[in-house]
Amino acid sequence: MAKTESKGSHRCSRCDQSYEDLELQPCMICRSLFCQYCAVIGYGRAFCSRVCRGFFFFGDGDETEEDF
Repeated sequence: MAKTESKGSHRCSRCDQSYEDLELQPCMICRSLFCQYCAVIGYGRAFCSRVCRGFFFFGDGDETEEDF
């Protein structure tokens, strides 16, 4: 039996559960949608994963001359 989603609902990128638009939030790093139950809280913000939380704090590493 095929799953149907109502208009205005999306799926959490982590747990794949269907939620209404207002129940999901976009990750500020990768823009994937996640629910409050899957959120990883760090530095006063919610992220979709520990990887994005770490990227927010540490960035993408030191810049080298090759980057310019």
